[in-house]
Amino acid sequence: METVSDSPFGRRFDLWGAAAGAMLGVGDTLLLALLGVDMRVEGRDGTWLVAGVFAFNLTLVGYLAGSLYDARRRERAQQARLDEARRQAFENEKLAAIGRLAAGIAHEVRNPLGVMRASAAMVGEQFPDDENTRRACGFVVDEADRLNGLITALLAFARPTRIDPRPCPLQPLLDRALSLARASLAPRQVEVRQEVTALRDTDLQVDPDLIAQVLLCLLTNAGEAIGDRGNIAIEASGDAQTWCLKVADDGPGIAEDDRARLFEPFFTTKDRGTGLGLAMAAQIARAHGGSLRLLPGAGAGPGGRGACFELRVPWAPAGVGAAA
Repeated sequence: METVSDSPFGRRFDLWGAAAGAMLGVGDTLLLALLGVDMRVEGRDGTWLVAGVFAFNLTLVGYLAGSLYDARRRERAQQARLDEARRQAFENEKLAAIGRLAAGIAHEVRNPLGVMRASAAMVGEQFPDDENTRRACGFVVDEADRLNGLITALLAFARPTRIDPRPCPLQPLLDRALSLARASLAPRQVEVRQEVTALRDTDLQVDPDLIAQVLLCLLTNAGEAIGDRGNIAIEASGDAQTWCLKVADDGPGIAEDDRARLFEPFFTTKDRGTGLGLAMAAQIARAHGGSLRLLPGAGAGPGGRGACFELRVPWAPAGVGAAA
């Protein structure tokens, strides 16, 4: 969105064009005078008359040119809003379709899946630990759990995100997310560095459970992208309208071809990922009236290598209990 500057004219290019035209008219007149051009009219000095004519005509031309530019700018802004509305409508329609699909899957698949898992577990218990049959039953149980997790994630994603904002300091949210992420970060010996002094003890008006879920998603993704012996940097800042949290890593980064689809449901570059983590995180950010985006070139590695995600949320969410 374009902002209005602090100057008297703001972003009124018609006024800027008129002012530029007037100055150009006066400047042209002064140039003619310096060149010694005779500007007498009926024997009288016509310098001011010429300056006035030049200034009026060029002011009019500048005003019209600026008005045309303003009109084109408003048209582009309106088109951008229309495109965003269409995109949001498409997203809502897609979410509704996912919701119907998830409900159908949950109803048709979960019950037989539970029977299959229980049966495989029961059969596996009849064989010694080193038997291939028992290992095969273990594979069935693991895959059944994975499918059940996917169904659960589908249902959670399709459900409207309703927030319950309440005052919560940032540091407990970070501690909670780091505690939950420790199981995946510790084995990889990933070091997490925090630079959150600016907001450490500041109360944020957020749903702590959902924001902790977003932070957990970002930390887990960063750890998986790094691999072993990497670094994650968490940085907090704020201005008059919003507070901001950045989670950066020094991993390989995100391919340029994948960036446009990063927050799409079911898009993943992982072998066993569901593709719903970042999509749900972005949905939670929108429910708070904020945004989640990738900042290219701002990773924690040398020269900005790696990935950096920015969570930006208003100090006061737009609507309590709003659905994303």
